[in-house]
Amino acid sequence: MFAAVLIAALSFASVATVLVLADSGVRWWSAFGTLRERMKQGYASAGVGPRPAIITGSANGFGRQARAYPVIRQATQRAA
Repeated sequence: MFAAVLIAALSFASVATVLVLADSGVRWWSAFGTLRERMKQGYASAGVGPRPAIITGSANGFGRQARAYPVIRQATQRAA
């Protein structure tokens, strides 16, 4: 009886793990698809070239810096 409960618990845990990983994969896939679409439309753009080796303006590198690329903001409206 204990073995059946243990097998059921392990089976449930493995199925839950697979479902969580699958959900995460679908979310990543969707996010990259949205990013590709926005880059094609010009709403999001990657910086040109590699990142600079030394970040100017902050000694520790953790300060807030101005963006190296422009961000086009869209007005969004929520449903009432």
